[in-house]
Order: sequence, then C-alpha cells, then structure tokens
Amino acid sequence: MSSLNKLAIRGIRSFDDKQISVIEFFTPVTVIVGHNGSGKTTIIECLKYATTGEQPPNTRGGAFVHDPKMANEKEVKAQVKLRFHAANGTRMIAVRNLSVTVKKTGLTMKTLESILGLADADNKNNKRAVISTKCAEMDAEIPQLLGVSKAVLENVIFCHQEESYWPLAEPSVLKKKFDEIFEATRYTKALDSIKTLRKERMSQLNTEKERLLGLSREKAHSDKLKNRVTDLKSTIAAKEVEYEQAKSQHDSLGEANRKFYDYSSKFREIFVKVEGLEEKEQRLKSDRDEAKLNIQELPGSDEELEERLKHFDDHINSQKQKKRLEDVQKQDFEDELANAREQHKELLARQGGLTAEAEAQNRRLAEREQLIHEIGEKLDIKGFHHSPLERNSVVEFISRLGDAQRKQWNELEKLQILEQRQMSIIAGADNWPANSNRASCRGELSASRLPNANHRYQVLNATWRSNKLCKLTCVVYKSISRRKGTK
Repeated sequence: MSSLNKLAIRGIRSFDDKQISVIEFFTPVTVIVGHNGSGKTTIIECLKYATTGEQPPNTRGGAFVHDPKMANEKEVKAQVKLRFHAANGTRMIAVRNLSVTVKKTGLTMKTLESILGLADADNKNNKRAVISTKCAEMDAEIPQLLGVSKAVLENVIFCHQEESYWPLAEPSVLKKKFDEIFEATRYTKALDSIKTLRKERMSQLNTEKERLLGLSREKAHSDKLKNRVTDLKSTIAAKEVEYEQAKSQHDSLGEANRKFYDYSSKFREIFVKVEGLEEKEQRLKSDRDEAKLNIQELPGSDEELEERLKHFDDHINSQKQKKRLEDVQKQDFEDELANAREQHKELLARQGGLTAEAEAQNRRLAEREQLIHEIGEKLDIKGFHHSPLERNSVVEFISRLGDAQRKQWNELEKLQILEQRQMSIIAGADNWPANSNRASCRGELSASRLPNANHRYQVLNATWRSNKLCKLTCVVYKSISRRKGTK
C-alpha cells in the first residue's frame, strides 16, 4: 500500500525561502494543528502540487510562491520535496522547483527542473536513480506509483478548501467530477473499443471464411496434384528400372568398345611406325645414291691428301677473315643506304611544304587579282580587268589607287572646312548687329543652312570611302609583299 513519508517545503506562501521546513507523516493518522495563516492549508496545497502538479486556484500569477517583496529579493526560488512509498513498496522521492522574479510589469513565475527518482537506489554511494525530469511525465507517473487516479488526488484526498463544495455543484459539473473519479470515461471508451474490435473481428471472420473456401479449393487441387505425383512417381520408378537395365547394357558395350579402341590405337601406332621406317629407308637409299653422284674422288696420293687435311683449318680461318671483311663492307653499304633514305624523306617533306606554300601563294595572287578587279569596278579604274596581272600592272594600279585616295582626302578636307565655316556662322549668331542689319544676317544664315544636310552627308560618305580605300590599299600591299618574300 502506498503512503506518504516526509514533505519538505521552502519558499511556498508563508514558508521562508531561506530555510527548509520538514513535515513527517505518521501512521495511521497525522493531525496538523495551527493558527490561522500558519500554513496548514499550504501543506495540503504542497502535497497536491507534488503529486499532481496542479497549483491552487487563483495562484497562476505567482501567489503560490513566497512574496519577493517580503523577502527583499528580486527573485525567490521555491521547492517542494515529497518522499513516499509507492504501491509496490518502493521508496520514491519527487522534487518540484519554482521561481518568481520581480519585473516592472509585475511578478513572473517559472517552473524549473523537476526530479522523480528512487530514494534509496544506491545507499552505498548515496546516489539516486532518476526516473524522469519532465513535469508532464511526473504528473502521469506519480499517481500510477501511488495507485490512485489523479482525479481522486485532486477532488478527494488533497481537495482544496475553496473547491470542497463541488458535491453541491450543478448536475453537469457533478457528473463530470464523478466520471473523472470513477473513470467512467474509460468505461465508455472501453465499450467503444470493444465495439470497434467486434467489427474488426467480424470483418476478419468474413475474410477468414473466404480464405477457408479458397484453401478448401486449393486443398482439393493439391489432392489431385498429390495423386498425379504418386502416379508420376510410379512411372519414374519403372523408368528408373529401365534406365538401370539400359545403363548396364551401355556399360558392357562401352567396355567392349574401349577394348576395341585400345586394339585399334595400338595397331594404328604400329602401322604408322612401320610406314615411318619404310620412308626412312627410302630416304636413306636416295641420300646414298645422291652422295655417290656428288662425291668426287680427290686426286693425289694419300700423303698429299693428309697434308691438305692438316692445313684445312688454316684455309677455313682465311675464309672466315674474308667473310668478316665482306660483312663490314655490307654494314657500311647499309648505313649509306639508311642515310640516303633519311635524306630522301627530308627532301620529300620539304617538297610537300614548298608545294603547299606555292598553292597558298597562288590563292593569295588570285585573291589579289579579284580585289583589284572589284576595286577597279567600284572606283572606275580601267585597264586592270584582265588576268593574270603583271607586277608592273599591280604597281601602276596601286599608284592610281593612291591618287584616288588623295583625291578623296582633298574632298574630305574641303567639306570639313565648309562645315567649320558653317558652325562658326551659327556660333556667331549671338554677336550679330542690331535690328537694322539682322535681316541681311538672317539671309546669309538661311543660305548657309540649305546645304547643311548635304554637306554632312558628303562628309560622312567621303570619310567612309577614304577608310575603305585605305583598307583595300593595305590588302594589295600585303599581297605584293608576300609575293616578294616568296620569290
């Protein structure tokens, strides 16, 4: 059975925040006696807060904690520590911490870290096994450890005196309280879950019935297959007997064939050996006959032949020396041949480069003649439309092209001078004389404005033509210089 052991309070309502007040509970009854305002109700409130996490009504703004103004502090920290025996006999401890801070807008209360653990988990090392440090988990865990629901703790065991009149409340509120105390909502939820589970089971039953029908059909089919397998096994057994008989016959025939093959291979080896010996005999006979035809009898006596035999090595050495000299000459000839081939390759490569350069030069000459023809047609320079053009003709064309360019530049300078004069006339309009002479000045200005647009067009056209003549002259000079460099 669960029971409360000790309660430690610090900084709650009238309890000082500098020291801890400890209340020990006895069995079977503990009577708390004191004057009004001494803290009797605060003890019940601390028990309720330690077990359920619920503070007394109308204390959310910090009224549950000791007033910081009375303690002359900006912040007051409060603590409620409860040691109790759980329903299974385990001694537990629950610690809840609060703090209230004074700000300009008023008091601000915060819930600090809480602890739920075993009071005597390791007595040797004075360590406690912490079960949870979250307030939400403690609010649900402590009622389970005590074996009492949270509604019973709030409304019956640790009911606040301001909430003790709930049995006289309205029927709807009273019903809600009784439902929470007797856990009627759990009963209705259990009924709903039973109904839902029954529907699921019925649907599963229908599914299993259909599955049973399918399995019965599959079983009938499997029985047919089993019968067929039995028949096939009997057929296979008969075929295996036939196979064994055929295998024994095959083995006997294979043994006979192997012996016959061994005899035939031996016979073939002997036959091949005999044929080889006969061919060797014929070859030796033919070699003998050829040797008789080729061998000549050397003239001279036996002494002379022996003398020649003694000096045969010297003769062989002289022949080898002669052969070495001829090999050296052969190597020299091969080196000369390799050098000649390298020179031939270099000449071929040079010939290819010169051929490509000649083709490029011919293309450049053709481009030059085409440019001369185009320039002659555009500038009306006659006498240069034939092909090919000689060097003297090209030089003459360049000189005539230079004359045309200088002529264009002269025209450009004249037009620019005329434009400057016109601009000076326009700029001097502010310095013209009084009304008596303004009529003549206006006439002169209007006469000068008439060709203004034509002058500007002619200046731009002359500038463009002179620039184009310069570009064409540069192209022709480049082609002539390339031709001189090639020659």
